[in-house]
Amino acid sequence: MFSKINKFLSSVKLAIFLFIAIAVFAMIGTFINQGDTISRYKTIFSPAAYQILYWLGFLNIYDSWYFIALTLLLIVNLIAASINMFPRTIKAVFGPYPSFQEASEKKNPKAVYETIESKKNAGGVKEILNKKFGKPLIEKTEGNNGNAELYYSKNSIFRFSPYIAHLSVIIIIIGVMLNFKYGFRSYTNIKVGEKTDVSYLLKNQKPIELPFTIRLDRYRTLYYPDGIPKAYISTISIIKRHVRILTKNIEVNHPLTYKGITIYQASYGHYKPNRHAILVVNLKHFRSSRKIIYASVGKYYVSKINNVKFKLIRIFKKEKKFYFPYFIKLSNKKILNFKIIPIKNHNFPLIIARYNNIGFILTRGVKTYYYSGVEISKNTYVSIVWIGCIILVISLFFSFFFNHEETWAALTILNDGKKIRVEILSIPKKKFESFYKKFNKKIEIIKKN
Repeated sequence: MFSKINKFLSSVKLAIFLFIAIAVFAMIGTFINQGDTISRYKTIFSPAAYQILYWLGFLNIYDSWYFIALTLLLIVNLIAASINMFPRTIKAVFGPYPSFQEASEKKNPKAVYETIESKKNAGGVKEILNKKFGKPLIEKTEGNNGNAELYYSKNSIFRFSPYIAHLSVIIIIIGVMLNFKYGFRSYTNIKVGEKTDVSYLLKNQKPIELPFTIRLDRYRTLYYPDGIPKAYISTISIIKRHVRILTKNIEVNHPLTYKGITIYQASYGHYKPNRHAILVVNLKHFRSSRKIIYASVGKYYVSKINNVKFKLIRIFKKEKKFYFPYFIKLSNKKILNFKIIPIKNHNFPLIIARYNNIGFILTRGVKTYYYSGVEISKNTYVSIVWIGCIILVISLFFSFFFNHEETWAALTILNDGKKIRVEILSIPKKKFESFYKKFNKKIEIIKKN
């Protein structure tokens, strides 16, 4: 029973199935943006399509139970296959090595065999063989008749490359799973001049507290001469314990990274103006004593003109033509009406409220607040994935381009030492055409010598 389970878990067919299944789900995860908000998905898909995709888990594939199960089964498959093959590899690299007779009796289909007779002595023959095949790992002499056997091995250490490749795949899977478990993708809008230490997860809008504070110092849009936006640039400051750590401009494809958290420029815009520009003036000294204050409804503001404290009070739910829908309330509980004074040859009237020598004049200006939409992601374990990928590429390179070659040479004394018969058997790990070409060239050179 155990042998059947072991055979199933370590089979190549299972590995191929798992790789294909994981690739298919990864492709689905590429075509369908993962981790977006529910409202965003409902605008993209119809209600029925959204329900089907949600039920299948295609909106968050990498965190689904079946994707995690496939990756865990792939890890088990790689470990089981490695354990089953490892003893054979240890024997091939470190011995005990099979004899010439044992290797020839196996009749390996990849093996090549050649027989040469020479009038040289045993020492001369060995010297020629060593020049072409390298230093022998084993040299045996059979009895007193002078017969000998030599064993050569080339690139045997690269037999471990597949195991390193298996390990690198496991490292990559662990790195990816750690990223999905402990990393996050979130989004927030920041007004110019304001700061925040909270962002909202894309997948469920759950607030997540950041280990530092982000402040948007400035936002600007650069345009081409024809008016098409060229770049969206936000000046972001990282603040920790009321101390500014760093300031950097971020734009598309040029994020800011700090402590494993990356801030990307994602969108921009401006909030609907909610502050009215009110010119506060001293009516006796109009030119020298005036100040514009951007006032929102219900909040007190202090003007430096005689230190008047005031706020706007709404009197109409909606603005009406020829009426200004606000009163000015002073801190001394006095409420001032705005007078609407038509002005000839102008499209707008003068709207003014007066208190003693202080005038409150509504101007046409409004305070517009730009915001920058930033995506904040934590991918602390990406370095693990990169390390695994680098190891995988290196191990595959050595595995595919370095062939383990085993060669036996059996020396038999003939005619009372006047001739020596040399039997050469060579077996490659992989049946490369280049191996057979090189072997034939070596045999030609050995025959000439």
